[in-house]
Amino acid sequence: MLDEILAQEYPKQETLKDGTKVTIRPLEADDVEALYAFFQSIPRKDRIFLKDDIRDKSIIQGWCSNIDWDVVIPIVAIVDGDIVAEVSLHRERRGWKSHIGKLRLVVHPDFRRQGLAVDMINELIAVALHTGSIEQLNAECMVDVQRGAILLLQLVGFVQRAILPGQVRDIEGTVHDLALLSYTLRDQEDFPALD
Repeated sequence: MLDEILAQEYPKQETLKDGTKVTIRPLEADDVEALYAFFQSIPRKDRIFLKDDIRDKSIIQGWCSNIDWDVVIPIVAIVDGDIVAEVSLHRERRGWKSHIGKLRLVVHPDFRRQGLAVDMINELIAVALHTGSIEQLNAECMVDVQRGAILLLQLVGFVQRAILPGQVRDIEGTVHDLALLSYTLRDQEDFPALD
């Protein structure tokens, strides 16, 4: 049923602060080339903090060919046919963390500070509300190198819950402290529960 609601909600048109028109919609199976090109355009200094090695095209192909709304809900922003941002909601369908979704967000540097990151996070919050089962969103950031991301998340209502020293390694092997931020979803009548 989530795919039916997403089909009704998307695509959406947004206008950034600089007047750029953006289309926001769920990732589709035929987005492999556009998504791969997007991730390759992300500067190396930003790519080293991603959880997956997106230089490997087979990872991108796997994401696009195995879309499972019960596990990951990916949303993309498109300008002139190019993907310029991707946000995803990662879900655990069973167990003690099944009520928590994880947020991941990447925005191309040319589209930062234009309101797109906030738009994408708000889209993901709306999608999480539609699931009916997610009560909290979590986001993880490396404390020393992702301060801007932490401030952005706090701007939209996330609260820093913990800092875990030496918890993660970037893809180059450097150890970083990890900040855990969370956002509590509110019950809203205009979001039909699906689960």
